[in-house]
Amino acid sequence: MGEVREYSESPQMVYVADSHSLAALCESWSQLDALAVDTEFMRTNTFYAKLGLLQIGDGHCSYLLDPLEIDDWAPFEALCRAGIVEFIFHSCSEDLSVFLSHFGFVPERLFDTQLAASFLGLGPSLSYAALVLLRLDAVIEKDVTRSDWLQRPLTDAQLRYAAIDVVHLIDLRNQLLSELRERNMSDWFATECQNLIQTALNNEAESSWSTLYQSLSNAWRLSSDGLVLLRALSVWREKEARRRDKPKSWILKDNDLVEIAGALSGTNISGEQVSSARLLIDKGSLSRVEPSVVKRYGSVFAELADGCDYTQKIDNAELSAPLTPDMRKRLKRLQAVVASAAEAHGLAPEVLARKRQLLAYMHLMESEPEKGAWPSELSLWKKELLQAGFEGVLDS
Repeated sequence: MGEVREYSESPQMVYVADSHSLAALCESWSQLDALAVDTEFMRTNTFYAKLGLLQIGDGHCSYLLDPLEIDDWAPFEALCRAGIVEFIFHSCSEDLSVFLSHFGFVPERLFDTQLAASFLGLGPSLSYAALVLLRLDAVIEKDVTRSDWLQRPLTDAQLRYAAIDVVHLIDLRNQLLSELRERNMSDWFATECQNLIQTALNNEAESSWSTLYQSLSNAWRLSSDGLVLLRALSVWREKEARRRDKPKSWILKDNDLVEIAGALSGTNISGEQVSSARLLIDKGSLSRVEPSVVKRYGSVFAELADGCDYTQKIDNAELSAPLTPDMRKRLKRLQAVVASAAEAHGLAPEVLARKRQLLAYMHLMESEPEKGAWPSELSLWKKELLQAGFEGVLDS
């Protein structure tokens, strides 16, 4: 690394607060191959993040778009959906979530510099400031990160910080993309960028909420009936949090979800048959749940419990239960395969497979042991690199 310089000069920036100016900019931006993008938002007591500023960089200027003033985003939507311009983010997951909640759409194409850095072995989850320091020898101030982005007017410090956040992204993308191409990784990387978009879309799709219960700790302790009710309760909480625009924990805490599911399901956690959930509630079966929550939602819990179809069978292998000694050994062997393949191809191991994905593979092999099966959690390009080694582990 050469001499480190602090980024002290003020970047060229334009504050955009009207729809006419945005439309003109979108017309000019449509002629470019890439744009740098970042968002500033607030999320303290709401489910949905509140967008305070949208930054766009074209390599020469940082444009600060005011979502509190601009009321016509149709030209920007057309630009995003056209798929001609590549939108460059750093760690895009939250940005895409904000795009969907505020605008209702996401870009068709993106380049995530954090993901690219991980592909190239520069480090997992590298921050924007760390990557800029590592590759461009520049220091970025982060002193206003937690400030109020919904206040107006924004301070000079906020505007400068927001503008700098998109100054370096195009240079980073060009540098990282060149290295990805040199290592023949660009197609793999493009697939994973598209997966980031699809994940953001799936998170907003109601059809995907039926799996939310799987991430709850202690869910594995429930009976099959308890899991059926837990799934219903988790979907209800998601809808209620979105409807009221409140954090999910404000509606119902994770531990309470599991507690209610165990107490009110068709066969409760003690193995007893449940005839009326309302009767159980009245008898104090939810005594370990906050009384105000039971008072407010008790009838909802009873309706969900009595309305579940307990003939359904839920596979608890997807839950985060403690691993058996044999499973731990198998997981370590799979992780060794991943580490070896990553080293051979110059990839970071976390790009190839994380623990959660390896557990999904193990579960698939237990339920569908035929050769060639591959979990949806792992991209197909990884199959060529990992499958032979994985099958060797399972055969041993």
